[in-house]
Amino acid sequence: MILNVFDDHTDLSFQAARIICDQIKAKPDSVICFASGETPLSAYSLFTTLMMAEQIDYQHFTLIGLDEWVGVPPENHGSCAWFLRTNVINPLNLLPGQYRLFDGMTSDLPGECVAMDEFISERGGLDLIVVGIGMNGHIGFNEPGVSPDLYSHVIELDEITSTVGQKYFKEETRLTKGITLGIRHLREAKTAMLLASGERKAPIMKATLEGEISMEVPATIMREHPNGLVLIDQKAASLLTARE
Repeated sequence: MILNVFDDHTDLSFQAARIICDQIKAKPDSVICFASGETPLSAYSLFTTLMMAEQIDYQHFTLIGLDEWVGVPPENHGSCAWFLRTNVINPLNLLPGQYRLFDGMTSDLPGECVAMDEFISERGGLDLIVVGIGMNGHIGFNEPGVSPDLYSHVIELDEITSTVGQKYFKEETRLTKGITLGIRHLREAKTAMLLASGERKAPIMKATLEGEISMEVPATIMREHPNGLVLIDQKAASLLTARE
């Protein structure tokens, strides 16, 4: 794992965008998993801008959505699907066959998990997975205590996740379950990139980078990834005892 600490969120976002662009330039048919949320938003805006400005061929890469709230329709502005469509899929005019998002409204959630895993496997696995980190150390909806051996699965959401998640919705929304790629997807991805910024992420980044590697803090698994990249800003790094 490589840790990079940037002066601010803008510098972090530019580097993240550059890494995603370079992945597609090097391997046009890359399979890339995108997280939703506040932290990667600027990176995605820069990514789409760079792709078009540099005329990078992106007609062959595949986008995978990391997770989704169960029971939230894709047209809801708080959904992960809405976020990715608004900030990546629509700006790049990706074709339907170029992306796969979880359907959190399906009546067959186990089948949805199998379909996602097969979709990824048929394309040779993930070349790059971009993730954020929750206040409790979750990645995607892989909550504390999750098995590291799971691929896509449905999970009961931690109270912290349900509470913090309300910020994405215009009105209070019942959030009890999530459907998500598993820690095993991250472990098997050729490159895994975790982004974190802001003072509020400093305690969990200290636990992630300096605490015991344990599924009680799922993000600690990044330290075992042979090609793991952790990009954080100075505020998120403020509690670390050593910085690289």
